[in-house]
Amino acid sequence: MLDVACVCVGDKYTPELHVKQLYTALHKHLQQPFQFNVITDCPDHSFYKTIDCRIIPTPDLAIQVYKPWWYKPYLFSKIFKEQVLYFDLDVIIVNDIQNFTNYSDKFCICQDFNRRWIPNYHVSNSSIMQWYAPNYYELWDIFSAQTSDIVKKYLGDQDYITNYFKDRTDLIWWPHNWAMSFKWEIFRGGLLQAGTGLTKDGKWPAEPDLYAYPEQPWIIPEDCSVVVFHGQPDPWVTEFGKQHLAPDVQQLCA
Repeated sequence: MLDVACVCVGDKYTPELHVKQLYTALHKHLQQPFQFNVITDCPDHSFYKTIDCRIIPTPDLAIQVYKPWWYKPYLFSKIFKEQVLYFDLDVIIVNDIQNFTNYSDKFCICQDFNRRWIPNYHVSNSSIMQWYAPNYYELWDIFSAQTSDIVKKYLGDQDYITNYFKDRTDLIWWPHNWAMSFKWEIFRGGLLQAGTGLTKDGKWPAEPDLYAYPEQPWIIPEDCSVVVFHGQPDPWVTEFGKQHLAPDVQQLCA
């Protein structure tokens, strides 16, 4: 059976809101049976008893890490035996995602969203990944043996994964429209030129005239299945995010 996984570590995301939203969206937009898995530092949280899921406690790392994404390499340990499909908790699934389960037998991942400005941008974005578990146990083995050095060397798991695959031929990026950046590609039709999507004082959104369609709140291509939020803003503070929440999650936000 397909394993679908997420990581809920730290205090940015909560089981009763963010995990529940992903769990609900998966059951709406994924057409095949799957096992839902949560890697978490709060394995005894009462919410997990209300859904059908497998709880995986975070591992003891060789050093203390302060960024939750450094627990994502644990996805590549022997906790999984077959096919795995992973989602970050700040993605919004808007359409059918069955294609993400059978796109390729290679390691599938997003190209970093700087692709909008640099088409051949070589870095990957780990918001959505799919792989056959036994082929990539080495990703965890290397990380667990060299945690301190890797955390010092790389900004995050995405850079570590990118470097691991730099001399390999078994990585493939998802088709661009399948997973799109909200702030750079979806909001107001997308930014017209390279930028952060923030104002000069670091607030979102940027000025309307920087977007392709400033009068449109957002434009979602027909073949887009997942909208990815990276950096600012978080989905839950946007009107787009609120409109795509499951009804019971909307009540929690209210």
